[in-house]
Amino acid sequence: MASPLPGPRKGLKTTMAWVRNPPALLQEGKDRYGDIWAFRMQAGITFVFIYDPVLVEQVFTADPTVVHGGDAYAQLATALLGKHSLIVLDESEHDRARALLRPSFHADHVERFRDHVTQACEASLATWPLHTPIATLARMQEITLHTIMTAIFGVSGPVLERLQAAVTELVAHGSNGLRMAMIQVWRLRDRIPRTFAKLIARLDAEIYDVIATARRDANLAQRDDVLAMLLCTTDHDGTAMSDVEVRDELVTLLMQGHQSTGTALAWALERLTRHPDVLGRLRDELEAGKDEYLDAVVRELLRVRPPLPMALRMAKQPYEIGGFEVEPGMSLAPCSFIIQRRADIYPEPLQFRPERFLGKPESPYTWFPFGGPPRNCIGRSFATMEVKMVLRTLVLNARFEPSTEPDEGFTRRGVMFSPKEGGRVVLRERRVVRERVPSAH
Repeated sequence: MASPLPGPRKGLKTTMAWVRNPPALLQEGKDRYGDIWAFRMQAGITFVFIYDPVLVEQVFTADPTVVHGGDAYAQLATALLGKHSLIVLDESEHDRARALLRPSFHADHVERFRDHVTQACEASLATWPLHTPIATLARMQEITLHTIMTAIFGVSGPVLERLQAAVTELVAHGSNGLRMAMIQVWRLRDRIPRTFAKLIARLDAEIYDVIATARRDANLAQRDDVLAMLLCTTDHDGTAMSDVEVRDELVTLLMQGHQSTGTALAWALERLTRHPDVLGRLRDELEAGKDEYLDAVVRELLRVRPPLPMALRMAKQPYEIGGFEVEPGMSLAPCSFIIQRRADIYPEPLQFRPERFLGKPESPYTWFPFGGPPRNCIGRSFATMEVKMVLRTLVLNARFEPSTEPDEGFTRRGVMFSPKEGGRVVLRERRVVRERVPSAH
């Protein structure tokens, strides 16, 4: 007979531990309870953290009628992303939405935005102050927001500026850990805090206006942005997506596409400046026109500093794993943050050593910063391209040093594990770069 899950009792103390210092809580749980344990939040949510790759594979390959993907996110994400969002859908609905979105993220389509990423990065770099510590997180998220909005909406000028302002204000409101926890509590009670609801409504108004304008565009079929492709795409029976469905997918791509990628880039500069040997080799390889080491740097970065610390699934039926009984409604949480730091899988796991990935493919059960199959982040190819192009531009056009602080710790911003001080570095030198970004069309 399966045993009850180990873990602390439900209560405000454990909930606040998650809000204040989740990385420490994840490690403490492993040290105290082992490779599987339950964390019961006051809000009524129970996470079952999993640190064993064998058990991770069991979760990712489980029968979807027993272990769902979308339901695990629905409690936390539906208020913002909507009920048609890819990440909250399951089974046939998820398959349909993913099929409609997939063409927008084919490798050949993603490559069309390489130059725009470079130009956005150059324009931002031109404004960075010299010889003073810079918190790079906000700057990186500005780059990624501009890029993802161009790729998604294909707009420029005042329309783009209004959309960016609406997204920025909403993200800033939700980045406070305690505030986000309270939003989650309210959502469980089928209510949304008034300020949060107003910010969502502001963003929705802008998005629906852009959708309406796009539907009237006589050249819609010739555009390459995600919005145009969604409006022109139908599923196997000829059914097109409704405005609400399109809105939910666009918001999902927006929120996932710029926050996590911007966070990864802030971590990248923080790590590279504190490892000058890695930074020097990366610069030499890029100047020689070689990309293999850049790919290894990105994979090592996402191993040691994954912005999203876990992939979620939800038990729909009683489920046994690792000799323990998981009750229906519990969220299974394979934890990339801990698994990617296991010394038996990655020797010297806290060391930043991209060489460990040279010529070595990663396993989907020991390296999964983009989530687990078959529900991996659909924008993985775009995000990876963006990180590589921004790093290439910065490394080849600037000289960075670490700030006076030691290695930065972690803090929780929304659902992200971000640099505690915003990824602080010092810009010592830069080449002349362009100061404006051309419009997308």
